[in-house]
Amino acid sequence: MLFLSGCNATSDNRIRFRKNYRFIEFSGRYVKAILTEGEDHITQEFYARKGDGWQKIAGSFHSPRKFPDEGVQLYNYRSDSLHRFLISDLLKEMDIESRSDSEITIRLTGSQGRNTFEEFLHLSFRDRYFHFTIKASLKEQIPKIDYLLSAFTFNLDHAPHFVHTPGLKYDNEDSHQNRFRLLPGKDQVIGDRAYHSPAVVLQDNGMFTALVPDLDAINKYAVLSPDARRKTDIDRNEFSVPLIPEKYTMPTGLDLNVKSGITAQPVFAFGFMDNIIAHHIHYQRTTDTGMIRTLASGNLRYEFDLFAQADAEEYRGFRQVTAYQWKKFGHRLLTDHAHLALPFAEYFRIVDSVTLHPSRNKGIDEPVKGYKNHGSWIEFNLGKLPAGGYRSSIESWNDVIHNSPFWNNARDASGFWFWGNQLNRTDLTDKAERIINFCLSSPRNRHGLFATLYNAGTKKWGLQFSDPPHGRNEFFLRQSKSYDIPTMSKTGAHLVDFYLRCVPDKRIINYLRPYADWLITSIDDSGTLPSYVSEDMAPSGILLHSAQPAASMWLLADMFNATGEEKYKKAAVRIAGYLEREILPTQNWIDMEQYFSCGSKPIEFVKDYWQDQPARGTLANIWACEGFARLFEATGDRKYLKDGECCLDYLSFYQCCWEPHYIYTAYPFGGFSVDNSDNATYLDARQAETVKPFIWYGKMLGRQDFLERGVAAARASVVLLNLPQHKANDIYKYTNIYPYGLGPENIDHEAHPQSAMRTNPGWGEGSGVFTGLAEAYRELGGGYVDFSKGIMVGVNGISIENAKVTGDTISLKIRNLLAGLNMPWGKPYATDLVFEGLRDSSYRIIINNTDQGLIRTGH
Repeated sequence: MLFLSGCNATSDNRIRFRKNYRFIEFSGRYVKAILTEGEDHITQEFYARKGDGWQKIAGSFHSPRKFPDEGVQLYNYRSDSLHRFLISDLLKEMDIESRSDSEITIRLTGSQGRNTFEEFLHLSFRDRYFHFTIKASLKEQIPKIDYLLSAFTFNLDHAPHFVHTPGLKYDNEDSHQNRFRLLPGKDQVIGDRAYHSPAVVLQDNGMFTALVPDLDAINKYAVLSPDARRKTDIDRNEFSVPLIPEKYTMPTGLDLNVKSGITAQPVFAFGFMDNIIAHHIHYQRTTDTGMIRTLASGNLRYEFDLFAQADAEEYRGFRQVTAYQWKKFGHRLLTDHAHLALPFAEYFRIVDSVTLHPSRNKGIDEPVKGYKNHGSWIEFNLGKLPAGGYRSSIESWNDVIHNSPFWNNARDASGFWFWGNQLNRTDLTDKAERIINFCLSSPRNRHGLFATLYNAGTKKWGLQFSDPPHGRNEFFLRQSKSYDIPTMSKTGAHLVDFYLRCVPDKRIINYLRPYADWLITSIDDSGTLPSYVSEDMAPSGILLHSAQPAASMWLLADMFNATGEEKYKKAAVRIAGYLEREILPTQNWIDMEQYFSCGSKPIEFVKDYWQDQPARGTLANIWACEGFARLFEATGDRKYLKDGECCLDYLSFYQCCWEPHYIYTAYPFGGFSVDNSDNATYLDARQAETVKPFIWYGKMLGRQDFLERGVAAARASVVLLNLPQHKANDIYKYTNIYPYGLGPENIDHEAHPQSAMRTNPGWGEGSGVFTGLAEAYRELGGGYVDFSKGIMVGVNGISIENAKVTGDTISLKIRNLLAGLNMPWGKPYATDLVFEGLRDSSYRIIINNTDQGLIRTGH
């Protein structure tokens, strides 16, 4: 057998390859591919280095000639070979397209009828992934496809230990939702409405693979379709925005099946395919001809990366994916795109002028009888204490002031205090104090458990806004017969944060101490504690083994940081142990939102059958990021820093790291989704709560991507303000029923262009200004550079393109991102720059080659 070879005999830094007429093998430092021509197709195998040898990680999937009736019919391309194109079964010939010492590209070709197909498989020497480019040329006069897919198998005969995709699949029987026209889970895929940071990730011990779509290619090679993206089982409503035909392109889709009925190995795929939207949110495909779509062009192209690793850190291989996505897609958008149209202080001024003053619009923040009209803000006396806070925006609930897992006045108090000090506004620091007084006036039981909801109309407190222990798995109650432990702990943690970072009001610690002491007694031997306790103090088993104890870890760690009392630290460590054993390995972020909100399902539902993926949320993940940070501060133990970093890396899958061309209601970059059921949402208000942990970990670890993600989340938190500048600059062009300065809590909630409901200013424009922007500006100023760690980021309307220290001179290159807009910000504005990692000295500042004078660092 004759082989042509290039095995880099003189250097280990070159691509190795071997070739004969039916075989190609090539490898870099970390990965290897073997391609073999058979009678019907080319078999592709992908390996990763393990010690001195290689381990097979993945391979091309090939559909059996006799397709099993019980198999997932998506992969039965022979059922309609005129419109279903499974790339791995169509490629017949191969050759080297190009190669150099450090790179190689293999071209594989095939045809079906008059249609031709190409796969370009590229490897750079140091990469841990292969880059795929798929091209198709369809020769019909009116080109049509059902799908064009690349499919693979993971080299394992069972479901892997760790699985991630952007969404769940499940049957009506599993969910008990009884949604109309919901197809079985085996006929569901992952549609591109869930593409915030899309990937299919599989890991078992050290064996790891990930399929990561090339998001730039999705935008660059979009093909219009007159009938794609049109099918949905969710009716349009008052929140729907206009259909823009030029945005309706042929979608791509992801798929994973660990129980395909075809092979014991997990099967995963990516390519062009449409879906039918079902509540809430499922991406369905029929097995008949109903999925065929017409294309404006027969030339199709998509690209993706396939990662392969044999020695990945157990359960944590996914971390390289989110870091890679931000470096490849997110960094460029943050530094090159204006994102916002105004300086931060202007956003504050607008929200201050709108939400804290009477509304001029009927049906928006209608006044509450017996109270002075302050718009979204309501204030009153509780005993002798002046109190107040943001109230609900829901018309039937608009007298409710509330600390919930979502909107939370205790959280925003720090933002009111920050802006008050920043702008020398005593009325704002007064509002912060009113919020603190409101929280500390909440009635407690003898164990320190407290109410979180106040009905201003009746002047009655409610324990919380749901009541799962008594069968009321719903939101927006006015009274409950149970306490919500995670919500009390989250609220308490925000109060302690106010104590530590704003005003050391000893009333806060005294108020929370009985509750924190009760928490200590409630932690069981495994390290978990109840999520709900009835008003008679009977603990509930509902969500006992969820991720929700993270909120209590956060509170207890900060109680130690505030008091120095060891009992609080020890209790937080016990909860941390539970999270490390039961939650972090599989990122099992189960929280109440998966069960009681839009994607509601029974408590018994733990994971989907078809993907073996847990029902994962983001709320408890955010709480854990905060909790591990505070526990690291309490203990100095770097394992908690590493735990929190891992949590944040996984949370990053829910942040939009690009600008999808088909998401046009508003500019989605940097914003967040909800969970892997309610997965079509963009720009959800929870993004404001991620700003603080992203920035804290970014500064602590010297991680540029975290720092930038925090700034992107802060900016995204005010994108959904109805402003003429946002419309003119295509930031939030398709507003709905909410007037100037206000906005919804998210967009595209039901997987079509849609500007959703406003539930509370504290889960919208208020949290955007008083949490998102406040946290970014407090920690980073208008721009931030740490010279010792080599990290920097522009924050307030600027991009810092370069920063260096030469002797006693600091040279900066800064670009004004607000100047080149369609409607630019034309006024001068001042913003702070924050420098860290400098020795104590005097420095001359040079910005854009202009001398700005001297500064003095240190004390």
